[in-house]
Amino acid sequence: MTSPKEENEFKKVKRSRRRKTTILVLMLLLLVTLFLVQCELQKIKENELQEEKAQTELLLWQKQRADSLKKLDSLKVIETLLNDSIRVADSLRKADSLSKVVIPSTTKKDPTPKVNQDSIKAVEIAEALKRDSLEKIRIQDSIRKLDTIPPEAYLTPPPGRYYEPIRLKVKCEEIKCKTWISVNDTTQRQEASAGIEYNKTGEVFFKAEDSLGNETPWQKGSYDMASDNRCGKNEFPVPVKGKTICVDAYEYPNTADDVPKDMVSHEEAAALCVKAGKRLCSIDEWQAACRGKDNFTYSYGNKYHPFKCNTNTSKVTRSGRKDQCRSWFGMYDMNGNLWEWTSTPSSQKANSFLVAGGAWNGQNLTQCKENKFSFYPQNQYPYVGFRCCKEP
Repeated sequence: MTSPKEENEFKKVKRSRRRKTTILVLMLLLLVTLFLVQCELQKIKENELQEEKAQTELLLWQKQRADSLKKLDSLKVIETLLNDSIRVADSLRKADSLSKVVIPSTTKKDPTPKVNQDSIKAVEIAEALKRDSLEKIRIQDSIRKLDTIPPEAYLTPPPGRYYEPIRLKVKCEEIKCKTWISVNDTTQRQEASAGIEYNKTGEVFFKAEDSLGNETPWQKGSYDMASDNRCGKNEFPVPVKGKTICVDAYEYPNTADDVPKDMVSHEEAAALCVKAGKRLCSIDEWQAACRGKDNFTYSYGNKYHPFKCNTNTSKVTRSGRKDQCRSWFGMYDMNGNLWEWTSTPSSQKANSFLVAGGAWNGQNLTQCKENKFSFYPQNQYPYVGFRCCKEP
């Protein structure tokens, strides 16, 4: 048997161990908490950097847009100058005619003819108009020297895979813009205003020139004219981790120029896909369709553009209206317009599912990559829709 003194010592040792264990556990919890806080701070910092980058890109675009508006003002000035020049020419011709008009003297004391005073005034007016016109032409030349920014141009329909012949055009963001297109290389240039019929796999080059002579460099787009579409109407095949999945071209109801369906819970969205003989796309399938063969950040490329997709407005738009918002495989409106339910559960929130793509006001955050938050699946939201997938 142990003595009371030994028992007390044992209890003291036990209490000391408990305190040490408690302290160690608290220290461990503190370290874990600090680690989580650090992770959250890092996420916040990354988001701030993304927002700062988006703001910078938006300011750059606004500057370019302002420059474009200045060009339009320049064109108006030029048009006014041309009209003034025509009026000046008419005035000069009239003045020249009037200057030759003479009237006979009406008095016997002065038999010499007198020059018509009205003709003298006409000549003076014509000279003043001529000086004014020359000043405006000088201003016009100054404007031409200041405006050196080329126009923004792009191919339509955009580069990607197609299963039927297409008619290629070059769209320019400015009025009175000349456009050219050349297939395979830049040596076969032809005007692109009327468009060209196209049905081959290869590269297409294009450029544009505004009314002041500012010209873009040759730009390039790649096309793949395929014939192996094993999917149905408005569905196109997408390679996903070694297999092929049919993905709807548009947000449900998968109809061009129709208003996509929102205010639908996750369960209702899944049921509507099943009713159509399909299922909700998984996050992997959705991302593969959005990123395309080049693994883009956005469906149209790696750099955010505020007007290629519906990402900078206040409401949803009809499916396919933004013709530049098309992924390589043929899916429209995957960036912006509506968030889209997927069948993939969220790892951050129990009984929730991931949504993808962003809504109409998400700006540069409407990327193809997975978003870190999800919505309650039983709820209906005015900014959440979906699209369906199936096996071929």
